[in-house]
Amino acid sequence: MKAHIARNQNAGVPLALGWNLSAADRGILEGMAPAFGMKLLLVSPADAGKTVAQLLGEVETKAARTLVLEPGAYPPALVLANFREKDVDTLLDLMKQAKVNIPLKAIVTPSNKNWVFGDLLAHLQEEHAAFTAAAKEQA
Repeated sequence: MKAHIARNQNAGVPLALGWNLSAADRGILEGMAPAFGMKLLLVSPADAGKTVAQLLGEVETKAARTLVLEPGAYPPALVLANFREKDVDTLLDLMKQAKVNIPLKAIVTPSNKNWVFGDLLAHLQEEHAAFTAAAKEQA
């Protein structure tokens, strides 16, 4: 009997995990997607207990942590995977020009891909709050 290895349909494809995106921002990102070969994957509150790798389809979801977030628990977030560095810069510049309002942004790293998505959102929120407070002190 041959073992069946599940293939990741998204291997190497630029992916954006979106959380709590407004319809307008989602539409803008979907409009930009073809230029980057990007897939936008929306993360539901019920999927917040999965790891980033599970959401990206890199590993099988055996059992997600029992974590369901309220839909507005965190501000809009975008987590990017499989992007070339120059494409990340271009995408962020285009988002800024289009006035996309997504305060929490991250790149998937070998470390954070094993994080539970809800925990990553909490971490990004803390970083964003600290950065915002530091910027206000500078002003």
